[in-house]
Amino acid sequence: MGSAASSRKSRPADKFEKVEPVPDSAGAATESNNKTDGSPGKPQSADSTNPAESETVQTAVGTLGGISDGSSRPMDDISDALLVDFADVKLKRQDHKIRDKIEQCLIPVKESIRYIRECNEFNCTLCNKHMRDINLFSRDSNNSLTATANAIGVDTDHCKMFTYTWTKGTKIQEIENAQPSEELPSEIKEIFTFYMDLLGSTWNFTDKSDFFCLQLEEDGCLSVIVDWLLHLGEKGCAMNKWVEDMVFDAMNILENACRRLPALAPRHHRAVPGIQKVCESTDSLTQTVAFMTLARLVKKEEADKLSTNYECIVSLLSLLEKCLSDPKHKTKVTRRTSKKRSSTVISLKAVELLQSVEELAINDNNKQLIVAKGGIPILGKLLEPKCSKEEKTSAANTIWRLAFLKENKEKLRKEQSIIYNVTENSQSEHENLRTACMGALFEIYESRLPESLKNRKTADESPQMAPVDTAKSTGHIMLSYKWEHPSKPVMREFKKELRNRGYTVWMDEDHMMGDKIGAMSEAVENADMVIACITRGYQDSQDCRTEASYAYECKKKIIPVKVADDFKASGWLGGITAGKIYYIVQKPELVSKILPSIIEKEFTAQRDIVQNTIAVTPGLPPPDQELKPPQLVSQVPGWDAKRVQDWLAENNVTTRNKALKAFNGVQLLQLKKQLSTAPPTFYQCMKDDLKVPYPDVLSLAAALENLD
Repeated sequence: MGSAASSRKSRPADKFEKVEPVPDSAGAATESNNKTDGSPGKPQSADSTNPAESETVQTAVGTLGGISDGSSRPMDDISDALLVDFADVKLKRQDHKIRDKIEQCLIPVKESIRYIRECNEFNCTLCNKHMRDINLFSRDSNNSLTATANAIGVDTDHCKMFTYTWTKGTKIQEIENAQPSEELPSEIKEIFTFYMDLLGSTWNFTDKSDFFCLQLEEDGCLSVIVDWLLHLGEKGCAMNKWVEDMVFDAMNILENACRRLPALAPRHHRAVPGIQKVCESTDSLTQTVAFMTLARLVKKEEADKLSTNYECIVSLLSLLEKCLSDPKHKTKVTRRTSKKRSSTVISLKAVELLQSVEELAINDNNKQLIVAKGGIPILGKLLEPKCSKEEKTSAANTIWRLAFLKENKEKLRKEQSIIYNVTENSQSEHENLRTACMGALFEIYESRLPESLKNRKTADESPQMAPVDTAKSTGHIMLSYKWEHPSKPVMREFKKELRNRGYTVWMDEDHMMGDKIGAMSEAVENADMVIACITRGYQDSQDCRTEASYAYECKKKIIPVKVADDFKASGWLGGITAGKIYYIVQKPELVSKILPSIIEKEFTAQRDIVQNTIAVTPGLPPPDQELKPPQLVSQVPGWDAKRVQDWLAENNVTTRNKALKAFNGVQLLQLKKQLSTAPPTFYQCMKDDLKVPYPDVLSLAAALENLD
């Protein structure tokens, strides 16, 4: 979300409706067309003109929630960045990113911050002037707004100043206690103006810089904001118009920080009750922003807290549609403020609004509202070729979520243009987009794609296969889980222990090299049973929901394993696992102890079901009286590079080629497959790509033919 809470003066004759903000280089509104000095983009100082005699426009820098304009993350994993010392980052920023112009501009900003922090008569007239100057600086389009925000975050004490001034005495309480039917006394008005400039500049900086957001967290500013929002919620009384202005800016700061650094969201989850209170606002934009902020903070299991209303969904979809009518997929919205003849102009991007719709769609009530209020055609437009990869991916994920409701599946099937776009994008080179589209198709058609769509894909790529009878499985055990700790190490131990006992095991890390949805559907169909490691993350995952629901539809036996004793499945997962025995395996070392019990209680019962099914099926031989020992499965997929080197030596492949010796078992099996299906390609790769001597190629080919 983006804003600049500073005011711009315009001539009294100018009307509010005629204000046309001029976009900055990032597409955000940064100036009113009416400038008092006539110079383009130059920051202007506030004068003493009576606000009642002229109209001011608070201009918005940045965007309302979503992806930043090209600014890179400080690190790939921002959760790690939260734990590192910022000194090195500061040095790099100073050496390589902050231009001389920005460094010079920082001199008066630093002086303003220093004055405010050291003022013994806070907030005096000079404090207000310095804060006003900082706010003007935060949206000066003559500077690179991203570089400016980075510089403020890593090379000034702006964030420390925020915390210091926000907790200064009873200043904010005086604003809270003001009577809404009266105007603010001049002294309180000064305080209010100061805090609006403080919030506005902070909002602008968070919209442009990960560094600034991180520093905001480090200096406790976000916690201060959260405490204040909770305090307002606990008061139990309606906010006056001045407090609501401050809350609007504060929410945008919190949303920006959690959007840019998702690891911050769980740290400030406690803000949820305070934001819920703001969701009751009568101002439609404030309410919409509150729900967008709430969507960043709530846990997936708290989907009920995201139940919006007609006005909120209509507002989001309307803004999204306006974005699509613009070539750059942006729009602007104006919000009236508590100041007379004053407003804030906010720039919005389609991808940001779309991501909020996607998050809100975890709630079933919202799923219905989004479709009922015309969301499907809008999502379809966001899948067209002209749209960005991020827009397409978010739109496909939203459609995937919407399709979990049966009534939505039927409506989506009728939208042939959407089906066409989803199918086209299911062949994208971008994995996330491809997976989202495949998942959406899988849910829309309940795993049964029409022939017309199947023909658009090769046999190997098609993920949609009709459910099969349990008796037709090939007998492997499928491990279903979310890639998280401790689920993954526990399921890896299950794979190891089961294979040591001779069972055939399917685990996605061994097989998910191409079409994930297709591999999943085939694995489910061919499984004898599914061991599902159910966790909160599993329940919240679209992929896991599709996988488990399909296994349930195929009538596969599902054995639930929990790594946390206190987790209780609910919703769709609760329905699938109802009445089943839950096996508690909190760490990998416990797998060997609990597995014998699972084999005794679950595997034997499953064998009896399969045998009884065969016994009553005409034309099939009767079941064996005794359970045959499971066939031994190949251990090759588990080989590491050292084991592969030993195997090469055992088969007289003496090459010193490092690339070949670095192969693991899975890659070795792929070589065998290539040798059998495309011999010319195999020999060409050995010669040109790996530079393996011809005698060793012959030895390798002979060894691969005998590899089990």
